[in-house]
Amino acid sequence: MRSIRFGAAAVVVGIGVMAGSAASAGTCSAPDTPVSHLICRDEALSKAATAVDAALAALGETTNADGRLAIDAEQTLWLSRRNDICPVAAPDLDNPVATKAKAECVLHSLVTRASQLEGQRVARTKPVTGTPLTITDAAAPRIVTVSQRPATLTRPVSVNVLVGRWAKADPVNRAPMDDCRNSYFEVTREQGASLVDPRLPELPIEGRLAATTDFSQGVQLVNVNGQPAAHLRLDAAETPRLDRLTLRLEAPSSFAATLVRCR
Repeated sequence: MRSIRFGAAAVVVGIGVMAGSAASAGTCSAPDTPVSHLICRDEALSKAATAVDAALAALGETTNADGRLAIDAEQTLWLSRRNDICPVAAPDLDNPVATKAKAECVLHSLVTRASQLEGQRVARTKPVTGTPLTITDAAAPRIVTVSQRPATLTRPVSVNVLVGRWAKADPVNRAPMDDCRNSYFEVTREQGASLVDPRLPELPIEGRLAATTDFSQGVQLVNVNGQPAAHLRLDAAETPRLDRLTLRLEAPSSFAATLVRCR
């Protein structure tokens, strides 16, 4: 495993680019954030963080690369929420009362997350069952021809569809998580692009969208130095307001997010 950074916390890369629990054996040799220090110096927290990493790895084994990307986006979202709910500052580490309260909050979050991931893994491994097939001597049913369904997407799709401002959203229900003022992804009509989030040290990223002839395979964001900075894939719906955009920063960053149009 190799360590990378997400926001202000060191995380562990397991399968694919999946974000870890914020501190594990691979990062405790040199913890560099308050939450990492808190986890690494507490045995119960360290065990809980290791359990989350193991559950992430096990869940990742049940799916393909696209599935692991979705798991990574969900884990990134969980880390952000965990850090909002259980903020740990450097002064907290020198205050026994504060340390105890923060540790209890983080521990509860880690244990709950490990349980959630394990529940997802078990659900994926259960066989799909239905009504048992019963064979009788009754006459065979008449086969009815089913008309072909029309294609889901009929509107044209091009890079210009991305023009506008996008907000990070819950990958499951598409609910926006950011307000489009401080954290957003924006594309101009000249195909300039910017990714802004004050919580991530590697941002903002300014650049432009690379030309593409096959938009279904995604489009690359090139930074001002001409280097690939991110990959974008649009899941176009029947109407633009329902479009969903998946953004993934290039390695070594592990940031990935689901985006929806700002309202």
